[in-house]
Amino acid sequence: MDQIIDRFEAALINHKLLSKGDRVLVALSGGPDSVSLLLLFNQLKSKYDLTLAAAHLDHVIRSASAKDREFCRNTCQTLHIKFYSKRQHIAPLAKRNGISIEEAGRQARYAFFDTLANNYRYTKIATGHTLDDSIETILFNLARGTGLSGLAGIPRRRDKIIVPLLDFEKCELLNWLKAEKAKYVRDTSNRSLEYSRNRIRLKIVPEFEKINSAVKGNISRLSEIITEELEFIRGFTVSAYEDVLFESGGGKIVLDLGKLVQYDKSLRKKVLKEAFSSLCGKMGSLSSQDLSRALGIIDGKSGGRAPLTQGIYIEKSQGRLAILKAPSEPIQSKLLIPGTTRIHDGSIRARVISKSEMGNFGLGNYNIYLDREKMKNITIRFSRPGDKIRPLGMKGHRLLSDIFIDCKIPEFEREAVPLILSDHKIAWIAGVMISDDFKITENTREVLNLIYARSDN
Repeated sequence: MDQIIDRFEAALINHKLLSKGDRVLVALSGGPDSVSLLLLFNQLKSKYDLTLAAAHLDHVIRSASAKDREFCRNTCQTLHIKFYSKRQHIAPLAKRNGISIEEAGRQARYAFFDTLANNYRYTKIATGHTLDDSIETILFNLARGTGLSGLAGIPRRRDKIIVPLLDFEKCELLNWLKAEKAKYVRDTSNRSLEYSRNRIRLKIVPEFEKINSAVKGNISRLSEIITEELEFIRGFTVSAYEDVLFESGGGKIVLDLGKLVQYDKSLRKKVLKEAFSSLCGKMGSLSSQDLSRALGIIDGKSGGRAPLTQGIYIEKSQGRLAILKAPSEPIQSKLLIPGTTRIHDGSIRARVISKSEMGNFGLGNYNIYLDREKMKNITIRFSRPGDKIRPLGMKGHRLLSDIFIDCKIPEFEREAVPLILSDHKIAWIAGVMISDDFKITENTREVLNLIYARSDN
């Protein structure tokens, strides 16, 4: 059975899943796949100078789950491997979030593993998914509707997560464990047809094998072909995304709409997914309905805004397309004088000087002077509907919304423009204009100098 170890090592090397000196956290359920994974890594621990640990999340669904946890603990003690465990009630979590127990368990497990990896500096998180699991994933995705990525199966590597057993069928690992006289636990829920993946494994895959006994190998080859194609497409996607990217940061991704519409519809969708991923990380992905809404905004003749998912929305304005996180409730706070007040997209530095210390006018609306003695209870906040200001040199007031239009400030940037207020009157629209009410006059003695520095400048 040394052949199993050799194949395992070859998979690690050929797919660049492991480096010497890695700190590997093994996801250990106690079942045959994860026990095989732990034992195989333990065989290579000295050769590759690995630090091994195992993590087990008790879903508290089955009455035997506590015994499974103790089995995992005892196995690790025997092997002198660090063991982490946690109990989390998955059923109420699934109900609260409106998702299946399977999905709730998956999310909870990976959140637990990520926390451990970050807290204890593990460089790899290894899971025991096999070829059978990848085939089940492909068929499950096909049943519920998917694109090419769903037909690629389980990826061998994603960030810190590695999946070294994808070339092995479960039956091979069971035979190896038997030869090694290694123990493992049997999860009785794996026989329940209540779960979608179990129905695929127990009912659908056997029917496919009646048609062609080599079906698993054929699906595996299809998965590899699609994975290669996706890597090729990914190169075009990244290149297109970098081409159309106009601005990123401050809770938004802004794309050049003129450049984006030059690409075909398929690549536009992929660029939008790339932008969403860049903004949200692992939070989720865009559904086909989200993409349809986004394309509707892009193809519309006028500007517009539409919600996407998870508090993210898309907005078109002034030749730009923005994907943004929903703004939080505007907060009004004191401006530090003297000092620097940090805001989400930069900072405002304030100092009080004499009139004789003033520099030249004409420094632009990012570096301005106001009459300090006219300013009372100075605060900072962001724009709100109905805000008005008396522009420099004017007797009447104007709505900020009209000023933003005149200045061609895109709608998705308007809610982030800082305002400096004196007793709730707007004295300065940072980067845009000052109010005539607080301008420097011949009677000014003390001057408030404000400098707005944007993080993208």
